[in-house]
Amino acid sequence: MFKTLLRMEIKRNYKSTLIWSIGVSTMVFLIIVLYPLVKDIYAQIPEELMAIMAQFGGIPEDVLEYFATEGAMMLQLFGAIFAALLGFNLISTFEKERVAEVLYTQGVSKKTFYLSKLTLLVIMVTAFTVINGIVGYLGFLSINESFNLGDYALFTLLNGVMYLYIACLGFILALWLDKEFKSMVAIAIPLPLYIVALLSTLTDNDWLKALKYISPFTFSDPVSILKNQDTFEYISFLVFTGLTLVGLFYGYLRYQKRISVS
Repeated sequence: MFKTLLRMEIKRNYKSTLIWSIGVSTMVFLIIVLYPLVKDIYAQIPEELMAIMAQFGGIPEDVLEYFATEGAMMLQLFGAIFAALLGFNLISTFEKERVAEVLYTQGVSKKTFYLSKLTLLVIMVTAFTVINGIVGYLGFLSINESFNLGDYALFTLLNGVMYLYIACLGFILALWLDKEFKSMVAIAIPLPLYIVALLSTLTDNDWLKALKYISPFTFSDPVSILKNQDTFEYISFLVFTGLTLVGLFYGYLRYQKRISVS
């Protein structure tokens, strides 16, 4: 029954995941292939302006640094929005369509249903991450620019983990809210977390800097991974790993009482 449920839900969700994947990866690909043109523009910037730009991180020295500052941040934001909506809709859509009640009358346990949803979530987020990673890699190859494949692979992996955590939070949010809430409410998860991570890099205040630890965008920050080569932000990673695991356990307990067959 678990495999049957999983196949059914893949059929219901693969089109939206494919559309998001194509849209986001196309955007990233176009940003990458524009690098030779942008590099020529950088070469013509006056020294006075270069001195000013140096205060904000300077000019990217290679295509990976350019990708980190121009493409990867957009990839993260749009990808996180996709992940939050995916997680939320896996619960919300089925409840609104009353599909869950029908399945329960066929002897499908809530445990099986819950685990099939989580498995689908992992599959779809992984597919989204892999597609974007491959398209980005093809973009680098198409402009014949040398880059560190290991750093790119590490960023892609950590970015995928961040998506997974965001998707799980969207999943948990749908279990916490009433089924009448619109799916766009899930955007309230990635946007504040993204802003918090961004602001923590722009301030010298120690308290504000510490806010980065409550955002999963911190351990997957493209500038830290691809440009600055900073050490892994394990505190942020552990905080959100723990938060996600606790949230999923809470979600499982809540789901047992959430829907009854009428």
